[in-house]
Amino acid sequence: MILNTIDFHKNFLGFIDSNEFLPEDFDQFNSSFRLRQLFLNLSNNILKDTCTFNKFEQKKLARYPLKNAFKYKIDSLLPISYIKTFKLSSSFNFCKNSTLIINAYKNRKSTFISSSQKMLKIAKLINLCYVNNQLQLMLDKDLLFHEFVFQKIKKLHKDKKVQDLGDSISIKGKDIDSLKIYTSWKNIEVKKPNIKNELENAIKSIKNENYTQVYLVYPKANDFKRHIPVFVDELKHKPYVIKAIPYSLRSIIR
Repeated sequence: MILNTIDFHKNFLGFIDSNEFLPEDFDQFNSSFRLRQLFLNLSNNILKDTCTFNKFEQKKLARYPLKNAFKYKIDSLLPISYIKTFKLSSSFNFCKNSTLIINAYKNRKSTFISSSQKMLKIAKLINLCYVNNQLQLMLDKDLLFHEFVFQKIKKLHKDKKVQDLGDSISIKGKDIDSLKIYTSWKNIEVKKPNIKNELENAIKSIKNENYTQVYLVYPKANDFKRHIPVFVDELKHKPYVIKAIPYSLRSIIR
């Protein structure tokens, strides 16, 4: 079951029990299968210390509701699991808090334990997505897209200094102009692009931070496939480049 509830659908992606909050169809993401595959892939960058889905798992589990995918992942991490996805460990480190969390999950009891001690990966995953006696996970879609772009750029520009500045990404290198990138997950209408907030940030970066190039990056969509140059009257006496850039997510489904 996929819900298009305005509040959640506007800013978050994920699931609450059997209800799924997925983006509207765009580009080649035109089915529930591909949209689930998209979420499982993007969530890896956020949950990498707790839970990751490999390519095989993404394609296999995207056939089912997201709730089932995370239940599968939890079950595969249980000390005694019928899902043999990992090598058996010859040693087991007992962790009281982890045991309490795992037992609560197995007995269908809601619990949350905050601990400064290092917990088992399965306990961290349960703590994260088993809430009020049900599986749920909602992630900010701007953060999901930002992390995807950042990881791609880092791999592409290994010879440059790529920094995640939180609200933006900076690329600097020898003998090249510094580049600032602002990301946002929104549908861009080519004839009337809604980029006011990002454009204001771009202007500040050029005026106050000595950047000459700023890219405003959004997911590539059916009607947004080419760069859109942006011209600003208050910067007409400065050398600058501002572009709205469509960024493809298709590598996820290849």
